[in-house]
Amino acid sequence: MQVQCVIELDYENQSDAEKVARSISLDNGLFAQAEVRGNKLVLTASAASAPSMLHTLEDLLSCVKVADEMVKGVEGSGNGLSDLDD
Repeated sequence: MQVQCVIELDYENQSDAEKVARSISLDNGLFAQAEVRGNKLVLTASAASAPSMLHTLEDLLSCVKVADEMVKGVEGSGNGLSDLDD
């Protein structure tokens, strides 16, 4: 059995969606893909079973949460994390 899941996250602008997508790209591996469509970050994940999908989504969303917090913290803070900038 193959399980697939698509999650769409809305951001204030395309730039923020792209920053989060770039930040999580190394963690995605073969199990998840991130695509930016306008101001949306579209995450597509696949797994061999429901429990495996749950594990994949927990990992993926944890990475998204950290990246999202970094992007929000970078804006206007001058904290030296300019590698997330365009």
